[in-house]
Amino acid sequence: MSDEYRAQRRDDIAAAALRVFRRKGFAATSMAEIIAESGLSAGAIYGYYDSKMAIVHDVAGRIVGGRIADVERLAERDPLPPPSDLVAVLMHGVVREIGSTAILLQVWGEAVTDPRILEFASAVLARLRSVFADYVAAWHVRTHGLDPARAAELGAEQAPLFVAACQGFIVQSALMDDFDADAYLDRTTRHLPR
Repeated sequence: MSDEYRAQRRDDIAAAALRVFRRKGFAATSMAEIIAESGLSAGAIYGYYDSKMAIVHDVAGRIVGGRIADVERLAERDPLPPPSDLVAVLMHGVVREIGSTAILLQVWGEAVTDPRILEFASAVLARLRSVFADYVAAWHVRTHGLDPARAAELGAEQAPLFVAACQGFIVQSALMDDFDADAYLDRTTRHLPR
């Protein structure tokens, strides 16, 4: 079996799992449902993933990786777009990829009682904060001509604001029937550091 075939099979399983997660949530989804959705045998699934948690980690890692790639593509532009654009880029990407942000709330809810999920969620948030800090620092250097050390300090100070704006979008879009994503992102763009 080639590496390419194995990678494609993992992609297929992850896509099947994400479809079930969208319908039922992480907690309510069973391995049997993922197996049925994938059309593969249990043995085939377990040949790639040893547990549902391994699939959850892989799916979440793919989503986060895709969003980080979005930020990296933005960072290649010249002139560098303002950091205030990042929240919209990330949230549009999340919604495009997973549909409802309610899935993320389910993961956060489970993180409170499951140390494995807490460890994973904490690592994702730390990575996201780091991505924001690096982008903000680069923006301060390229746009304002700041010394890299001072720009790094500002990036570290401002990154939690961007993470909080993303979390606010996720919570409000999942819980509020009258949530206006465009208005939220417009206000975020206007009020975050630019």
